[in-house]
Amino acid sequence: MWRFRRPSGTELLRWRCRVSPRDVCCKLHTRALKKSFNASLRSDGICGGVNPHHFSFPAKTTSSYRNTWRELRTSMCYSISGFSPRFFCTHEPITDPIEIHKQKLTLWFSHLPQEERQFGGYFSPETMHVQPLILEHHPDEDRGLSPFKEKTSIATHPSLTVEQLFDANNNGNKARGLNVLVYGAVGTGKSTVVRKLVLDWCAGSVFSQFKLVLPFSCEDLSHLSKPTSLRDLVGRKYMHLRRTPYLSGDYDKAKDVLFIFNGMEKMKLDFRIGSTELCSDPNEALSSGAVVVNLLRKYLLPEASILVTTRLSAVDMVPKKYINRYVQICGFNDPDRQRSYFTSRLLQQNEGKPGKAAETLIEMLYLNLQRESQLATACFLPSYCWLTCATLHLLHFTDTKSPIRTLTGIYTSFMRLNFGGEVITVDGNVSSQEQQNSLMLYVVRTVGKLAFDGVTNKRSSFSAEELEQWVGGKTKTDEELQQLAVFRTDVLDFFLVSRDYHGMDPESDGKCYVFTVPAMQEYLAALYVVLGENKSVLEKLTKEVSEALGQASEDITSLLSILSKIIPFRIFAVFNLLKLFPKLFERVSSHSKGHIANTMAAEMFRSEDSFNEDVLDQVEQSLLGVHGPQPQEETYTRAFELYPIFMGGLLHYGNRRLLDQLGCSIKSHTVSQITHVLRKHLIKESQKKQPPEELMDLLVLLYEFQNPRLTAEVLQSIKTINLSNVRMTPHKCFVLSTVLSCTSSRFHLNKLNLSSCHITPELLQMLWPAFHHTSNLKLCDNYLTDTGISHLLEALSGNHSLRRLYLMHTGLGDQSAHLLAERLGQHNMLQELNVAYNNIGDSAALTLVDACREHPSIHTVHLYLNQLTDVGKQSLYVRGGPRVKEGRRVKVLASVTEGSDISEDWHPILSVIGKNSLSWDRGRVREQLQVFLKDLEWGRKQHPSFWKKMHFRRVESVVRQMLRLLEKSSDTGTGTGIK
Repeated sequence: MWRFRRPSGTELLRWRCRVSPRDVCCKLHTRALKKSFNASLRSDGICGGVNPHHFSFPAKTTSSYRNTWRELRTSMCYSISGFSPRFFCTHEPITDPIEIHKQKLTLWFSHLPQEERQFGGYFSPETMHVQPLILEHHPDEDRGLSPFKEKTSIATHPSLTVEQLFDANNNGNKARGLNVLVYGAVGTGKSTVVRKLVLDWCAGSVFSQFKLVLPFSCEDLSHLSKPTSLRDLVGRKYMHLRRTPYLSGDYDKAKDVLFIFNGMEKMKLDFRIGSTELCSDPNEALSSGAVVVNLLRKYLLPEASILVTTRLSAVDMVPKKYINRYVQICGFNDPDRQRSYFTSRLLQQNEGKPGKAAETLIEMLYLNLQRESQLATACFLPSYCWLTCATLHLLHFTDTKSPIRTLTGIYTSFMRLNFGGEVITVDGNVSSQEQQNSLMLYVVRTVGKLAFDGVTNKRSSFSAEELEQWVGGKTKTDEELQQLAVFRTDVLDFFLVSRDYHGMDPESDGKCYVFTVPAMQEYLAALYVVLGENKSVLEKLTKEVSEALGQASEDITSLLSILSKIIPFRIFAVFNLLKLFPKLFERVSSHSKGHIANTMAAEMFRSEDSFNEDVLDQVEQSLLGVHGPQPQEETYTRAFELYPIFMGGLLHYGNRRLLDQLGCSIKSHTVSQITHVLRKHLIKESQKKQPPEELMDLLVLLYEFQNPRLTAEVLQSIKTINLSNVRMTPHKCFVLSTVLSCTSSRFHLNKLNLSSCHITPELLQMLWPAFHHTSNLKLCDNYLTDTGISHLLEALSGNHSLRRLYLMHTGLGDQSAHLLAERLGQHNMLQELNVAYNNIGDSAALTLVDACREHPSIHTVHLYLNQLTDVGKQSLYVRGGPRVKEGRRVKVLASVTEGSDISEDWHPILSVIGKNSLSWDRGRVREQLQVFLKDLEWGRKQHPSFWKKMHFRRVESVVRQMLRLLEKSSDTGTGTGIK
């Protein structure tokens, strides 16, 4: 919901007293721009890094200094805000209140919330707006044409553009303005349409028939306690319009005015004459609700037009006779609108320049939307399009300059954008206990309870009976029933949609309900648990009794101090027992917090989930779909591995602060208790050997938790990080680097294995912090190229404990070999270097081996499967001999033979080739095996000894067997190997 405010009266008086008429326009708008810009800087944390001494000026007189600062300040504000100073300030000051009003509205409605600025700051309402489907549709025809309805139902209603909302042809009484009511479900884009409408009017592109547009937030109006007149109400919000003649009520000037009331469901409007008296005087003080009612009645300024937006539950708040046109916002009803939205956001990366990765994402998204998948249904709502873009932006466009963003934070921000500060109301009535009536808390206690039951029982679909049971099944009072009706009408479809699984799931009996996006079920279930809503009967009873006794504890203490003089001492034992009850509750509560930590650990390390893909890949697949061969039978049981990660992320202070704004409070003491128990479980489980995907999930949990102390303690128990075959994305690299950055400089891993992780030279730059903490580093089967090796060696310059470096099959060439030869001296403890299966030639290989011979500790170099000639191999064998002075030999593995003898390392070489032959270029592997076979045959002929010949034949048979298996695998897809 958008909000704005006017300058304070003190600021305005000070401004009027100090400025000349010539500077009125410039100073007014410079102050507004500066104020907006400074607020933006503070929210982004930028101001903290600005040194005030960076702004220095030459010595001048006071007047000259002031003029210089005025020019610089104006230039800075205009350039940053994106507006041209010519638009605001000319040689003649702008004194027209309407023009000032347009400029102020442009500033207010162009401001983007913090949630939007996470996309890199390249967006504006103009560049990212996609018009949702707008239909002229009376709510009585179909009680809420849900955005999830079939397209055939939507097509039966005429669509409209914003410009057609106040078409004069629909106004039978020309003397009266039109009343247009725009309604829609949560997340369909009502507020976004209004914001774009206001900005377009300010720019002069729409509603040219209105000379004055006055937007109001009904939520703000509902908080006004004192009666006020219409003119004072406008003047209070827009001080520059206090004396505007359009609101005087004289003649028909009000025909040029458009009132916009956004979010009417937040107000209590009573159209009964006995409750809201008639008033036609714009200067008469009334309640804010009475002012709106009389405007809609056309009793107050009947010539003015009115646009009202509301949710479906409040449509009947205004009698039908006062509405000229009903319009429904239906969101994005087709993949083309959705694609336009995704394109406007995801293609504007890298300082606004479209990238190939973003284009690929768009295509994959579009294919998934065309399949009529669950995502396509969710993206009927623009809010879920925002969530999809925010998630993909996190997964694929994270870089080292990005702020810390988490998946939990995105979902929490998503909730704040759609339900920020709302309380569940009935006809605009708000209970005095707003914390208990928080709309988000109501969602947790109903839909969150359903989500928790599904996660517990490993189910993602629910029958209508289950929905009735968990969502409002225990309501008793009339107020609860009314709240439930409002919730079902406005909010329930935002989280749950019906799906037809007839013929697929025998238990669903055709129709069932699923969460709009799969991850939403896990988020709400995690929130349900962390908020402590899954209490046992004992916990609920002890809490109620403890609260009652706690409120009376002070009175009991005072009473005992008086009665102690007249009542026997033994009677006080009863009162002491009562005073001990809160302590019992504390113990039960502490046990409950420990149970939450136990649940997190149990769900995090489930053995049946050990062979699933890592959780971030699961999230991506839910958005982009699974491309390639599809399973013949769809399974209905799925892993809920995001559930414990969301639980950890919700304990972070930033998310708790946002939840507190939503009426969902998580106390710091609760977080401390959960963290204390969770630490023990994580340390215990991390000491066990975890599959790479599960280890990646653990790192994601630590990252989402954002607790450096806990992270460092858990990592102390991890000696090996093996993420081989985990597809590393920018965000995963950022997670690994961020988590390892929490450790001290003395922390070192025994091994960091990042083989076959799709690491590129760009991703290597994000992994720099990770390379400082390992003794053995494996980066095999990643296409690093010479550029990547340059980045890697620069990152490794700070690692003085590196012992083994494996760079097999990484696309290295001669340039990389020369770089390695130059930088080996920085790592005095290096013992083994593996650069096998690359594109290194004879000369570069000899240079590298010579550098290894000069190194104090290197004893093995792997160079097989490189571009080496027979002469080069022989030279490498000679160079690898023992040095005369030290007698230390560098073992060079270049072939299964060494000269005319068999290499003592022939078995490890062939084993490595056999394990990787399917993933490597089979033609090149076959060619190298044939070269090995040729070398073996030649060596066998050089030895007359029978036993030598038998040894050669044994190795030859192994090579021939590998060649046969390689040929067979080309037809059957089976693997090759060697024992």
